[in-house]
Amino acid sequence: MKKRSTRLQVVLDLAERKRKQADQWLSQAQTKVQQGEATLVQLREYYADYANSFYQVGASGVSPGQIQTHQAFMQKLRLAVEQQENALQMDRGQLEKVKEYWQSVYQHFKAVDMLVDKLKRQESQQADKLLQKALDERSQLIRPPFI
Repeated sequence: MKKRSTRLQVVLDLAERKRKQADQWLSQAQTKVQQGEATLVQLREYYADYANSFYQVGASGVSPGQIQTHQAFMQKLRLAVEQQENALQMDRGQLEKVKEYWQSVYQHFKAVDMLVDKLKRQESQQADKLLQKALDERSQLIRPPFI
């Protein structure tokens, strides 16, 4: 019959695969949040730059058509910023869920890993005891020639 540590190695391998998959999901979710944050910063900067540049040009005078075009574009930019903020909020929520899943998978992996290590140590100690017992028995069987 196989050793318990050997039989549990299959469980450990499965837990490790799940942990690696969770690592990938966590990395992807973190990257998505970082990209979303960068996009939001860019949108806000563009919005501010566009508004400032129009106001500077507007100081010298603009037509009513240019004002309407500017206002319509600024509204689209505000909407884009708002949509990006909402998307980022959803991505952050997803990241928290993935973190929770990753933690549970990682804890399970560590628990199984520690159990397998403990069993291996116990099996090794048991094998050492059996070897010592066999050596002791052999030494009892060997009689010195002078007796």
